[in-house]
Amino acid sequence: MDVAMDFEITMRLLFGEKAHHIADQHGSTKGRRAWLTKAIEMLTREVDTLDTTVRHKQMLMCELEAIAALVKRESEPSWDIVYRFLRLASRLLGFDYIRGARCHTPTYWQTPAQNLNSVVFEGGDIMQDYYDKKNAIAVRRSVVQDLKSQGLNDYKIALVLNITEYQVKKLRAATSTHEGDDSAL
Repeated sequence: MDVAMDFEITMRLLFGEKAHHIADQHGSTKGRRAWLTKAIEMLTREVDTLDTTVRHKQMLMCELEAIAALVKRESEPSWDIVYRFLRLASRLLGFDYIRGARCHTPTYWQTPAQNLNSVVFEGGDIMQDYYDKKNAIAVRRSVVQDLKSQGLNDYKIALVLNITEYQVKKLRAATSTHEGDDSAL
């Protein structure tokens, strides 16, 4: 793959369809610089939201600031930018203190909306979140029944499941009167 397509794919990773058909801008210093600047700004906003140590966030921001400065002054790609991006990637993976030490552990998780996006992008059913929720309710009903059979009252079941007593009562009522029907919830 040529470098212009690498450029477009990299920008599409961050900007999606907004960066579709921009490969030709790689050949323009001004166009390339504009897209790189937008990408650095986006990465900076994302780094600012990370739940990490103060030092780790400062170091990430320093790397991005240095990359931004290089992008502004460099007319041609330089090894400095390559090394800075490699350092940024290394720091994002938890390496720090130029000793080969991994001082942080990255953690990734998905919100329900992000999970649904992944399912849809992989060709799955757009209704998957509905099915997952319905399955989760069925499992929760089963757990409530099991805990009730062990002699726990609604208050203790609510504590165990981290839900309200009212929700426990609704789940129990739905189990006994509306088998398989989620309309009671």
